[in-house]
Amino acid sequence: MAKVVRKKYIVKKDLQLRLFLELVIFMFFVAALVGITVFIVLYRTLIDDLGQTGLIYVHKAISFQLIWWFLPTVFAIVIISVFLTHKIAGPIFVFQRAIKQMFEGQEVRTIRLRKHDKLNDFAADLNRLIERVNREMSSEANK
Repeated sequence: MAKVVRKKYIVKKDLQLRLFLELVIFMFFVAALVGITVFIVLYRTLIDDLGQTGLIYVHKAISFQLIWWFLPTVFAIVIISVFLTHKIAGPIFVFQRAIKQMFEGQEVRTIRLRKHDKLNDFAADLNRLIERVNREMSSEANK
C-alpha cells in the first residue's frame, strides 16, 4: 500500500480553527491556574524573606522571563495545533469528499488515511460501505 502524504495542512478551516482555539484556551487556563497557585503560595514567603525591594527585583526578573518565552511558546502552540488538528480535519475532509462522490454516482476509491490519523476505525467502516456501493453500481451498470 502506497504511503499517503498530504501537503495541505489547513483543509477544514472552521473545524481546525475551533479545535485550535479550544486547545489554546485550555492551555492558557491551565497556565493561569498554575501561575496563580504559585503566586499565592510564594508571595507571602517572598515578602517575609526579601521585603518589598527584593520582591520588586524578583517581579522584574520573572516578567522578563515570561515575555522572553511567551512569543516562542505561542508560535510552538500554533504549529503543534495545526498538526494535531490536521489529524482529525484531514480524515473528515477525505470522508466528505468520498460521500459527495457517492451521492453524485461516481465510483469511489477506497479511503486510505495516514498511519497516525485519527478516525481510522470510521474509515474502515466507510470503506466497507464504499465497496458495497461500488459493487451495486457495477451490477446495475451490467444489467
